[in-house]
Amino acid sequence: MRWAAAAAAALVLLASVAWVAGAAAVPGCSVLQIRNRGGLSTLHRVDFPAADSTRLDAPGYRLNALGYSAPQRVVYGMASRGASGPFPDGGHAVAVTPDGRTRDLGPVRAGREGSWWHPLRAPSAGAVSGNRWYLVEDGYLHVVDVDPGSRTYLEVLSTVGVEGLGWPMSLDDFDVDPVDGQLYGISATSTGVAAVVRLDRGGRVVAVTEVPELPPLSYGSVVIGPDRALYATADESGAVYRVERDGSATWLATVLPMASSDAAGCLTGDPPDPPPTTAPPPPTTTAPPTTSPASEPPVPPSAEPPSSSSVPEPGLPPGPSPTSEPPPPSPPPAPPTPGNYAVPTEEPEIETSGHTTEEKRRWALAALGAGGAGAADRRQCRGAPVGAVSGPVLAAQVTGE
Repeated sequence: MRWAAAAAAALVLLASVAWVAGAAAVPGCSVLQIRNRGGLSTLHRVDFPAADSTRLDAPGYRLNALGYSAPQRVVYGMASRGASGPFPDGGHAVAVTPDGRTRDLGPVRAGREGSWWHPLRAPSAGAVSGNRWYLVEDGYLHVVDVDPGSRTYLEVLSTVGVEGLGWPMSLDDFDVDPVDGQLYGISATSTGVAAVVRLDRGGRVVAVTEVPELPPLSYGSVVIGPDRALYATADESGAVYRVERDGSATWLATVLPMASSDAAGCLTGDPPDPPPTTAPPPPTTTAPPTTSPASEPPVPPSAEPPSSSSVPEPGLPPGPSPTSEPPPPSPPPAPPTPGNYAVPTEEPEIETSGHTTEEKRRWALAALGAGGAGAADRRQCRGAPVGAVSGPVLAAQVTGE
């Protein structure tokens, strides 16, 4: 018996060493993740592949559709409400630095001067590629300019309908592949099996690889690592997975379940340092000029009024600049043709309960798919079973938040 116990302990030790060595070989990826459970969002920094989570300061908004701009080293998110309630002029773009500082950039707008309108309120998925922010809301894919130096900054450049998503499919997040530049996420297929899907720029969703080890739930947080693996979080269960392109999945951790979530990364470096301050030169003392009594006293130069523009906070893009009083509103233009600012048939109402219609729909789908999830729980996902605590090596830890 002693030999059997010793052999079992040795196997456990070898498995632990092998897992740690394998995790060390995987390139790291740190992301910012928001978690929504009613009310305003909580903000976390998650370090993969260990899935270690650190809670940051509260952002003060209910956020979703995060996208990371590596050149700007800032995360863009869409806020449907702030501390005082929903925004009356649609969703607001919010910039978030890797250390959790936020700035309200104002509403995203579409149209033209004198006839602006705000087509976005609460997108459910988002990602940034270059200077373009891709957002999905109510079956439409919107492209927003996020180049701070552009005259169309935070304007919708194009809108197309999303095709290929039918019940029970829902694409709740996606990220940009570092190799081919395409958008990838995780969704349930029409047969109820979870799969890696691709969303092309024309709005078409195509299933790429089925992942039968994953339960068919809502994956609101999807980030692609440097090795093209997808790190995905199931909102209803809180389980965090690493999904390979061959369809295999590895359970990493479990957090508390949530109504919705979103994530963006991999973060690169720290936010830019503030510009160095330069001390003014010491005053030079000169003898006053001699003037005759009859000469007129010199007129002091008039002081310029201080500028009303504020200095941007380091690491954050500038907020909306003050503009002159707008002219009286003109009648709204006729709806544009589809494919160029295609207007959704009906804008979603703002719900004061803190839960969007999309979130309620996902919970209903989760209840209908409970049978499928139960079957998935009985399958083994490399590392640990789906939604269960198993094994001395990868025991699931539900972290308190």
